[in-house]
Amino acid sequence: MKPTTYTDEQRLLYDPFDGDEGDISCRAVKIRTAKKEHPCFGGASRGQDGHTIKPGERYRHEKALIDGSFWGNYRLCLTCCDKWLAEMGIGDDSD
Repeated sequence: MKPTTYTDEQRLLYDPFDGDEGDISCRAVKIRTAKKEHPCFGGASRGQDGHTIKPGERYRHEKALIDGSFWGNYRLCLTCCDKWLAEMGIGDDSD
């Protein structure tokens, strides 16, 4: 059975851009608590509701220099992060 929630360690190890082509450098990934409202990359990138991360909510923040030309900043609410981990079978010990 797949867990419904994951540890922060699992959330930080997850790479939503794995397999994408591009030169990524200066990558930093953290779990943060929002001080202001931010769009969630999870909903918008998947054609879903485009919801936001509200102040006080925890989220996964990733920033990196992409192809040496621009900084990417991506915020993913923990609910979306956990959904993606479950879809990938992370933590599924039912094999």
